Amino acid sequence: MSMRILNWNTEFVSPRSRGGRFEKAQALIEAHDPDVICLTEARPELMPEGGETITSQLSGAGNIENRGGRKVLLWSRFGWSDVDTLGAPCLPEGRFVCATTSIDSVTWTVVGMCIPYFGYRINKRFWGDDALRPWQGAETYLDALRNKVLPQDRFRQRTILLGDYNLHIPPGKASRQTKAVSRKCEATFAGWNIATAGEPDDPALDKRFIDHIAVSSDIRPLTIQFFSRFHADSTKLSDHNGVCIDLEIHDPR
Repeated sequence: MSMRILNWNTEFVSPRSRGGRFEKAQALIEAHDPDVICLTEARPELMPEGGETITSQLSGAGNIENRGGRKVLLWSRFGWSDVDTLGAPCLPEGRFVCATTSIDSVTWTVVGMCIPYFGYRINKRFWGDDALRPWQGAETYLDALRNKVLPQDRFRQRTILLGDYNLHIPPGKASRQTKAVSRKCEATFAGWNIATAGEPDDPALDKRFIDHIAVSSDIRPLTIQFFSRFHADSTKLSDHNGVCIDLEIHDPR
Protein backbone atom coordinates (compact mmCIF):
# COMPACT_ATOMS: atom_id res chain seq x y z
CA MET A 1 0.00 0.00 0.00
CA SER A 2 1.70 3.21 -1.16
CA MET A 3 1.10 6.94 -1.30
CA ARG A 4 2.90 9.91 -2.89
CA ILE A 5 3.30 13.07 -0.84
CA LEU A 6 4.53 16.52 -1.81
CA ASN A 7 5.82 19.00 0.78
CA TRP A 8 6.76 22.62 0.01
CA ASN A 9 6.82 26.13 1.50
CA THR A 10 5.62 28.41 -1.32
CA GLU A 11 6.39 31.79 0.31
CA PHE A 12 2.76 32.90 -0.14
CA VAL A 13 3.11 33.10 -3.93
CA SER A 14 -0.13 34.56 -5.27
CA PRO A 15 -1.92 34.80 -8.63
CA ARG A 16 -0.80 38.45 -8.66
CA SER A 17 2.90 37.53 -8.49
CA ARG A 18 5.05 38.73 -11.37
CA GLY A 19 6.81 36.58 -13.92
CA GLY A 20 4.21 33.83 -13.89
CA ARG A 21 5.52 32.55 -10.54
CA PHE A 22 2.11 31.34 -9.41
CA GLU A 23 1.35 29.43 -12.61
CA LYS A 24 4.84 27.88 -12.68
CA ALA A 25 4.58 26.80 -9.03
CA GLN A 26 1.14 25.35 -9.69
CA ALA A 27 2.40 23.41 -12.72
CA LEU A 28 5.36 22.06 -10.73
CA ILE A 29 3.04 20.74 -8.00
CA GLU A 30 0.68 19.09 -10.47
CA ALA A 31 3.55 17.54 -12.47
CA HIS A 32 4.51 15.38 -9.47
CA ASP A 33 0.97 13.90 -9.40
CA PRO A 34 0.83 13.55 -5.58
CA ASP A 35 -1.92 11.88 -3.59
CA VAL A 36 -1.42 14.22 -0.64
CA ILE A 37 0.07 17.72 -0.53
CA CYS A 38 1.28 19.82 2.38
CA LEU A 39 1.96 23.45 1.50
CA THR A 40 3.18 25.91 4.10
CA GLU A 41 2.91 29.69 3.78
CA ALA A 42 0.56 29.13 0.87
CA ARG A 43 -2.78 29.89 -0.73
CA PRO A 44 -5.53 27.34 -1.41
CA GLU A 45 -5.65 28.33 -5.10
CA LEU A 46 -2.32 26.54 -5.62
CA MET A 47 -3.86 23.14 -4.98
CA PRO A 48 -4.95 20.90 -7.88
CA GLU A 49 -8.58 20.74 -8.92
CA GLY A 50 -10.64 18.05 -7.23
CA GLY A 51 -9.74 16.48 -3.92
CA GLU A 52 -10.20 18.42 -0.68
CA THR A 53 -8.14 21.18 0.93
CA ILE A 54 -8.09 21.93 4.65
CA THR A 55 -6.16 24.71 6.37
CA SER A 56 -4.75 25.76 9.70
CA GLN A 57 -6.43 28.46 11.75
CA LEU A 58 -5.31 32.10 11.64
CA SER A 59 -1.78 32.68 12.90
CA GLY A 60 -1.78 36.47 13.09
CA ALA A 61 -0.02 36.95 9.74
CA GLY A 62 -2.27 39.93 8.97
CA ASN A 63 -3.15 40.96 5.43
CA ILE A 64 -1.77 37.78 3.86
CA GLU A 65 -4.27 35.70 5.84
CA ASN A 66 -7.03 38.22 5.21
CA ARG A 67 -6.52 37.45 1.51
CA GLY A 68 -6.74 33.69 2.06
CA GLY A 69 -3.16 32.68 2.81
CA ARG A 70 -2.49 30.21 5.64
CA LYS A 71 0.57 28.86 7.40
CA VAL A 72 -0.41 25.23 6.68
CA LEU A 73 -2.62 23.66 4.00
CA LEU A 74 -3.29 19.96 3.42
CA TRP A 75 -4.82 18.54 0.24
CA SER A 76 -5.85 14.94 -0.49
CA ARG A 77 -7.28 13.64 -3.74
CA PHE A 78 -9.33 11.22 -1.56
CA GLY A 79 -10.75 13.76 0.91
CA TRP A 80 -10.27 14.18 4.66
CA SER A 81 -11.92 13.11 7.90
CA ASP A 82 -11.23 13.61 11.64
CA VAL A 83 -9.88 17.13 11.04
CA ASP A 84 -8.06 18.82 13.94
CA THR A 85 -6.77 22.40 13.61
CA LEU A 86 -5.82 22.86 17.27
CA GLY A 87 -3.56 19.98 18.23
CA ALA A 88 -3.09 21.30 21.76
CA PRO A 89 -4.00 24.64 23.38
CA CYS A 90 -0.32 25.30 24.10
CA LEU A 91 0.73 25.10 20.42
CA PRO A 92 1.51 28.47 18.82
CA GLU A 93 -1.71 29.27 16.97
CA GLY A 94 -2.40 28.76 13.29
CA ARG A 95 0.52 26.42 12.58
CA PHE A 96 -1.07 22.97 12.79
CA VAL A 97 -3.64 20.92 10.92
CA CYS A 98 -4.18 17.17 11.19
CA ALA A 99 -6.59 14.80 9.44
CA THR A 100 -6.96 11.29 8.07
CA THR A 101 -7.29 10.19 4.46
CA SER A 102 -8.23 6.74 3.19
CA ILE A 103 -6.58 5.08 0.19
CA ASP A 104 -7.87 1.66 -0.86
CA SER A 105 -9.52 1.22 2.54
CA VAL A 106 -6.26 1.99 4.40
CA THR A 107 -6.32 5.09 6.61
CA TRP A 108 -3.30 7.39 6.91
CA THR A 109 -2.97 10.19 9.47
CA VAL A 110 -1.29 13.34 8.16
CA VAL A 111 -0.02 16.15 10.39
CA GLY A 112 0.87 19.43 8.66
CA MET A 113 3.08 21.74 10.69
CA CYS A 114 4.84 25.09 10.48
CA ILE A 115 7.26 25.21 13.41
CA PRO A 116 8.14 28.83 14.29
CA TYR A 117 11.48 30.09 13.04
CA PHE A 118 14.12 31.64 15.30
CA GLY A 119 12.70 35.18 14.92
CA TYR A 120 9.09 34.33 15.79
CA ARG A 121 7.57 37.25 17.75
CA ILE A 122 10.90 38.59 19.03
CA ASN A 123 10.27 42.21 17.99
CA LYS A 124 9.80 44.09 21.27
CA ARG A 125 8.57 47.23 19.51
CA PHE A 126 5.61 45.25 18.16
CA TRP A 127 5.04 42.62 20.87
CA GLY A 128 6.08 44.61 23.96
CA ASP A 129 6.01 42.50 27.14
CA ASP A 130 4.77 39.52 25.10
CA ALA A 131 7.92 39.45 22.97
CA LEU A 132 9.78 36.14 22.94
CA ARG A 133 13.48 35.35 22.90
CA PRO A 134 14.94 33.84 19.71
CA TRP A 135 13.86 30.20 19.15
CA GLN A 136 11.38 30.30 22.05
CA GLY A 137 8.43 29.74 19.68
CA ALA A 138 10.11 26.66 18.21
CA GLU A 139 10.84 25.28 21.67
CA THR A 140 7.22 25.80 22.73
CA TYR A 141 5.97 24.08 19.57
CA LEU A 142 8.31 21.09 20.00
CA ASP A 143 7.39 20.72 23.68
CA ALA A 144 3.68 20.72 22.81
CA LEU A 145 4.19 18.12 20.08
CA ARG A 146 6.22 15.86 22.34
CA ASN A 147 4.12 16.14 25.49
CA LYS A 148 0.56 16.81 24.32
CA VAL A 149 0.07 15.86 20.67
CA LEU A 150 2.16 12.88 19.61
CA PRO A 151 1.41 10.69 22.67
CA GLN A 152 -2.22 10.42 21.46
CA ASP A 153 -3.27 6.98 20.22
CA ARG A 154 -4.14 8.23 16.72
CA PHE A 155 -0.45 8.89 16.00
CA ARG A 156 0.88 5.42 16.89
CA GLN A 157 0.78 4.04 13.33
CA ARG A 158 0.37 5.06 9.68
CA THR A 159 1.24 8.65 10.56
CA ILE A 160 3.16 11.31 8.61
CA LEU A 161 4.50 14.53 10.14
CA LEU A 162 5.44 17.08 7.52
CA GLY A 163 5.69 20.75 6.72
CA ASP A 164 8.10 23.56 7.41
CA TYR A 165 10.17 22.49 10.40
CA ASN A 166 12.41 25.59 10.14
CA LEU A 167 15.14 23.34 11.52
CA HIS A 168 18.25 21.68 10.13
CA ILE A 169 18.19 17.99 11.05
CA PRO A 170 20.85 17.33 12.23
CA PRO A 171 21.84 20.95 12.93
CA GLY A 172 25.33 20.94 11.37
CA LYS A 173 28.27 23.21 12.13
CA ALA A 174 26.93 26.29 10.33
CA SER A 175 23.43 26.11 11.79
CA ARG A 176 22.15 28.99 13.93
CA GLN A 177 20.06 26.61 16.00
CA THR A 178 20.70 26.69 19.72
CA LYS A 179 21.70 23.50 21.48
CA ALA A 180 18.45 23.68 23.45
CA VAL A 181 16.17 23.70 20.41
CA SER A 182 18.24 20.98 18.72
CA ARG A 183 17.92 18.76 21.81
CA LYS A 184 14.17 19.34 21.93
CA CYS A 185 13.92 18.49 18.23
CA GLU A 186 15.84 15.25 18.74
CA ALA A 187 13.67 14.30 21.72
CA THR A 188 10.39 15.16 19.95
CA PHE A 189 11.12 13.03 16.88
CA ALA A 190 12.82 10.14 18.67
CA GLY A 191 11.32 6.95 17.27
CA TRP A 192 10.24 8.65 14.04
CA ASN A 193 12.01 8.16 10.73
CA ILE A 194 12.84 11.59 9.28
CA ALA A 195 13.22 10.65 5.63
CA THR A 196 14.59 14.06 4.63
CA ALA A 197 17.23 14.37 7.39
CA GLY A 198 20.92 14.78 6.68
CA GLU A 199 22.59 16.57 3.78
CA PRO A 200 21.32 14.92 0.59
CA ASP A 201 23.71 15.13 -2.36
CA ASP A 202 21.11 16.43 -4.77
CA PRO A 203 21.63 19.13 -7.42
CA ALA A 204 18.13 20.46 -6.73
CA LEU A 205 19.24 21.68 -3.30
CA ASP A 206 21.22 24.92 -3.18
CA LYS A 207 20.98 25.13 0.63
CA ARG A 208 20.28 22.94 3.67
CA PHE A 209 16.80 21.43 3.71
CA ILE A 210 14.29 22.43 6.43
CA ASP A 211 10.90 21.21 5.10
CA HIS A 212 11.00 17.70 6.50
CA ILE A 213 8.87 14.56 6.37
CA ALA A 214 8.85 12.17 9.37
CA VAL A 215 6.97 8.87 9.38
CA SER A 216 5.95 6.31 11.97
CA SER A 217 7.90 3.05 12.18
CA ASP A 218 5.36 1.08 10.10
CA ILE A 219 5.93 3.28 7.04
CA ARG A 220 8.85 2.80 4.64
CA PRO A 221 10.09 5.71 2.48
CA LEU A 222 10.67 4.65 -1.11
CA THR A 223 11.83 7.15 -3.73
CA ILE A 224 12.62 10.69 -2.58
CA GLN A 225 12.77 13.50 -5.13
CA PHE A 226 13.86 16.97 -4.09
CA PHE A 227 12.94 19.85 -6.37
CA SER A 228 14.42 23.29 -6.70
CA ARG A 229 12.92 26.56 -5.60
CA PHE A 230 13.92 27.86 -9.03
CA HIS A 231 12.04 27.17 -12.25
CA ALA A 232 13.96 25.80 -15.23
CA ASP A 233 14.01 29.35 -16.68
CA SER A 234 15.67 30.60 -13.41
CA THR A 235 12.50 32.23 -12.10
CA LYS A 236 12.59 32.12 -8.28
CA LEU A 237 9.38 30.39 -7.18
CA SER A 238 10.00 30.33 -3.43
CA ASP A 239 12.69 30.76 -0.78
CA HIS A 240 12.38 27.02 0.01
CA ASN A 241 13.22 23.90 -1.96
CA GLY A 242 10.59 21.16 -1.90
CA VAL A 243 10.32 17.39 -1.81
CA CYS A 244 8.11 14.65 -3.21
CA ILE A 245 8.26 11.20 -1.64
CA ASP A 246 6.66 7.80 -2.18
CA LEU A 247 5.74 5.92 1.00
CA GLU A 248 4.49 2.41 1.63
CA ILE A 249 3.15 0.53 4.62
CA HIS A 250 5.46 -2.42 5.17
CA ASP A 251 3.35 -4.01 7.91
CA PRO A 252 -0.33 -3.24 7.13
CA ARG A 253 -1.49 -5.18 10.18
